[in-house]
Amino acid sequence: MIHYILQILVFQLLFLVLYDLFLKKETFFRWNRLYLLVTPILSFALPLAKIDFIRQNIPEEYTIQLPAVIVGGSSSESLFASETLNTISITANHSITSSELIRVIWLVGMLLSFSLFCYKLYRIMKLKRSGATFIFNDLKIVILPKTDAAFSFFDTIFLGEDLSEVQKTNILIHEKAHVKQRHSIDLLFFEVLRVVCWFNPLVYVFQNKMVLLQEFTADAKAAAQNEKRAYYEGLLAQVFKTESISFINTFFNHSLIKKRMVVLTIRA
Repeated sequence: MIHYILQILVFQLLFLVLYDLFLKKETFFRWNRLYLLVTPILSFALPLAKIDFIRQNIPEEYTIQLPAVIVGGSSSESLFASETLNTISITANHSITSSELIRVIWLVGMLLSFSLFCYKLYRIMKLKRSGATFIFNDLKIVILPKTDAAFSFFDTIFLGEDLSEVQKTNILIHEKAHVKQRHSIDLLFFEVLRVVCWFNPLVYVFQNKMVLLQEFTADAKAAAQNEKRAYYEGLLAQVFKTESISFINTFFNHSLIKKRMVVLTIRA
């Protein structure tokens, strides 16, 4: 099992390196999105295919056969057979115990990760109940009191009441792109991976790259419908707060603004 996990990590690292070398700077957002979604799944499948291929192609002379144990005969042979069986039994029991321990640690980690995921959902539901909701162009808009936060989750866009009307208009165009592209599904996919593979840091790297790619996509859609200079000024605003929930599309993410500006300039 540990060997299989290590192979998964190697494949995921390879896919991430290939993405950074050849795809990250490209503006083929749809293909990049597909790549980031498919390659984590491939990293689980490829080690299995590789193992089956190796097993089928190992020559017979390289296959290790366990020595036969003869029961009966002389007393010394019987004693040797008994000791051999006991050794095999002890080794097997030890192996099962180790596997069970690893399985328990993994399940406990999954339970904690799932609890954190549920807490994030609870925070979103709490925010949704705290604001006023109305429908605008088939979108649910929630106005959050006493904040200037802005983000989306599935078909719901959350806007802080402290935002100006111009800001709300620009943000709506941006977040509408997230909603239409169903970006929340992508982020929830990585949340499931984070629950199952909570010990794997590369899953978090994949998710961060997907978040950045989604922002590039939404920026391109919004900038096409807006004056780019005004949109740049909105991105450069430093007075906005960001909700720290990993599977929502936040408009004002300070750590990503510079990269988003660069990509918008390239596409200009």
